[in-house]
Amino acid sequence: MWLLDGFAWLYNLNRFTGALLMWFVVLVLTAAVTMNVQSNRGKLWGFMVSCAGAVFILVYLESLKLIGADNAIKGVVSNFVVMTLGGLGSGLLAVAISQGPSNDEDEQARGFIRNRLLDALEYAFVFVGICSFTVFAIGLPLSLLEWPPVAEQDLLSLLIVCLGALLGYAIVSRPSRLQHWEQLGAGALVALLVLLLPVYGQALSGLWQWSAAAVVGLHIFAAVALFRTLWFHRTEWRRR
Repeated sequence: MWLLDGFAWLYNLNRFTGALLMWFVVLVLTAAVTMNVQSNRGKLWGFMVSCAGAVFILVYLESLKLIGADNAIKGVVSNFVVMTLGGLGSGLLAVAISQGPSNDEDEQARGFIRNRLLDALEYAFVFVGICSFTVFAIGLPLSLLEWPPVAEQDLLSLLIVCLGALLGYAIVSRPSRLQHWEQLGAGALVALLVLLLPVYGQALSGLWQWSAAAVVGLHIFAAVALFRTLWFHRTEWRRR
């Protein structure tokens, strides 16, 4: 308990000791990850830890209500965090890129993409595509009838998401199309999914005001149906 009391005392010492303690924790975590994983993957993990920690600390500093001299000190601490953690992350990323992966790491990454990531992306694109198409098919006649009023922008967003999910599924369902381009193709597919999700969420926000229960119920039904299909195929595969 005395250790926790000591941290609490340091945290409350002034307005900036909390940020400095978080900076120290992020620095230790980055060093631990980089030293324990002696590969380019460890350097990439260290880069992500340091950058995520820097962003978290900067958000914490921005949340502080400061005036006068404290506000100037906040700028100094923010610059210190950016220069140290940001520089550390940039250095780790530069080393990881310059060295390049070893043959074992490359084969391991390709195996993970083929056996795990592509399957997960396929299920994600199917789920998003089915849900967006269903919501679009329901929202289009409602928009024409003007009851309830559905914004054309939301319908257009749903259509874009549906087409984007269909494109992603068409690519990921045939792994042979990514032959010799597994890592680049998987990265592009993940980026596509990440871009589609905010658009989909923005479109659902308009329908959420009309009937939150209908939106939630549709997605729960789609998730259960997808899980049931996956369970059925896995059971059939085990029988064979």
